[in-house]
Amino acid sequence: MVNYRDPAVVAQDTWAVSKISHAVAGLYFWEFFTTLDYEWSVIRGRREYRWTIWIYLTTRMATLIAMILCLIGVDVTAHYNCEVRVFHMFAYLVIAAASLLIVLRIVAIWKRKKIVTAIATGVWGINLTFLIQSIVHGEWSPTLSTCVLVNLHTAELSLIVLLSTDTILLHIMAIGLFRLGFHERSAFGVGRLLWRQGLIWLLVATIAEIVPVVFICLNLNEPFNLMFQIPSMVTLSIAATRIHRGLVDYTSGSTEQYDIAPSHSSQRSLIDVVA
Repeated sequence: MVNYRDPAVVAQDTWAVSKISHAVAGLYFWEFFTTLDYEWSVIRGRREYRWTIWIYLTTRMATLIAMILCLIGVDVTAHYNCEVRVFHMFAYLVIAAASLLIVLRIVAIWKRKKIVTAIATGVWGINLTFLIQSIVHGEWSPTLSTCVLVNLHTAELSLIVLLSTDTILLHIMAIGLFRLGFHERSAFGVGRLLWRQGLIWLLVATIAEIVPVVFICLNLNEPFNLMFQIPSMVTLSIAATRIHRGLVDYTSGSTEQYDIAPSHSSQRSLIDVVA
């Protein structure tokens, strides 16, 4: 049986964390720069301005900065102050902003029903509260030449709450999608797009958030505790921003290219909510 606390195993796992971080960073850099045309089209006025662009930009820029700081953290082997919490600040900002994009999708699906809006906003607020209270502390490890967590329980609680709150949000979204009715889900329109993207988001977010929760609860060693948190954050960011872009592009296209007749009032109401 593998002794995950053995220094040789820990060193090997630390190397794996570094490689995974570089791979995930490369993936996000590619995602970021290949989709910059969205922001550029808004700046140039080619795409309709919506206030939600600021939440979208916050998610994207915070993820970019967090990944740059992450690479600095795994590549710099000289001793540095582990109590500098800049990376954690941006990482938590990514999670909060990405989850807020999902809340906005829920509001759109449920057509601004007050009780659903209140529940979704409250769940998001709980998530935000735990994120603020769970900023982790670190200390320098001469053996690993990197920082390690010293308040693991706080990080564990934060991840569990994140998984729980996002699962609640995603189930609210799924119920809303089922309520659209078979005709609206199957017909050409926003309902179909939201239905498909809602299921994709549910699958991606669940897989991405379950893995780090499992490993941090197992507490095999420090590298394993951190190994899947960065991929989870980036997956959350990419999924949320892709949902936002897809929906906004579709609603913009439908209002410009298609004549939405009064019989399609359900589609129009969804478009109005998103705008």
